[in-house]
Amino acid sequence: MLTRIRLFCIVLALTATAAIAKAQDADDKLIGPVSDPSVELMAHCARYIGEYHGWHYVLYNAGYNTTKEHPKNLDIDLKLSRWKGEDIEHREVSRIWYTGKGITDDFRPPYDPSGIIVGSTMHILFCPGVDGHAAYVHVPYDLKKQALGKEEVMTLDGKEITVANVLENYKQRTGVDIPWFSDGGAKTAFGIGMNVEIPRHGKYYYCVLSALAGGFTAMIVRSEDLVHWETVTVADLSSVKSGATFWEGAVHPLHGDIFAFTTRVQSQDGVVYGTWNAATGELSNLQLVEGGITARPEFFEYKGSTYLFCNTYGPSNVDGYGSVYRATASFFRISPDGASLEYVRSKFVPEGIHYPTFFVAPRCRIYIIYSTDSRRLDHLEARSNIALEKLVIPDPAP
Repeated sequence: MLTRIRLFCIVLALTATAAIAKAQDADDKLIGPVSDPSVELMAHCARYIGEYHGWHYVLYNAGYNTTKEHPKNLDIDLKLSRWKGEDIEHREVSRIWYTGKGITDDFRPPYDPSGIIVGSTMHILFCPGVDGHAAYVHVPYDLKKQALGKEEVMTLDGKEITVANVLENYKQRTGVDIPWFSDGGAKTAFGIGMNVEIPRHGKYYYCVLSALAGGFTAMIVRSEDLVHWETVTVADLSSVKSGATFWEGAVHPLHGDIFAFTTRVQSQDGVVYGTWNAATGELSNLQLVEGGITARPEFFEYKGSTYLFCNTYGPSNVDGYGSVYRATASFFRISPDGASLEYVRSKFVPEGIHYPTFFVAPRCRIYIIYSTDSRRLDHLEARSNIALEKLVIPDPAP
């Protein structure tokens, strides 16, 4: 009898949670696309960079020539979209970089640009190619003149930031020799990731460097100029997921030298959350947020609290290059001491999302950005676009 009562309570709680989520979804507002679906076959991996003089800026990847018959014709543009307020109807979209070449035995186009706005300059960080020896570059973008500056090759501990160098650096620090992925007989890695928040604390910018290679955890790095980086901590995450590969992480200042830390398990087994001490390099309060949550966890500030945003999603149909996804974007409020998480709400994203991200606009309005299509997200058969939606986040209980 006790077991039945417990089961009934669990079902009742889940039903109530779903009802609350649907009610919150009803208050959300889909605003529309911020990319240019009229000419793009594929648009994804959006990254909100920031606001300058009332303009919101988003970097994203756009492709034009991929078809089901020629799935490796994946030429990629790096594009910039900007708009004021919620007036995305009059958005301005421009191409600021072309990488091209498609997918070959030793080359993949890059994904996931990142950046930060400092003064009137947007600092863009990305890799023009991920063939193992292609280096990450820093490119300044003058927001007043809307013009790119001179690119500079980025370094980590004195060597160019390439897949080969990062994996060698990791081996020297941990003793772990990580082989590159094999693609078409040639040794390549899918890439290294810096496509996350780049907070500034004191004189340093911080970032979590990850590599999509078997067994890699995370390297927390810092820089004074966004070009020359140094390793501060190589994360030991064996206590939460031994032997796993971790991908796409972030750190975010909480108080003093204490940062919130997160990364996701590449096998789609959850997100790791914890705190990191920038002065000592120590990680603590490590915990696994279960539930298959994956794809770019992030932090943000909202009404005096820090939140963790992440996604539960998985392909319902995968054909090798195009996928249909069903996703739930979840929000957690971080306790003032950073030691624990409180579930806040979930957003049931329409079928066909890919890598949702978000931002908080002035006057505490939260928006979610995600790649979608009116029918389905399949790069090979349908046009996708970067869409914008305003969300409702409930305040903490008094």
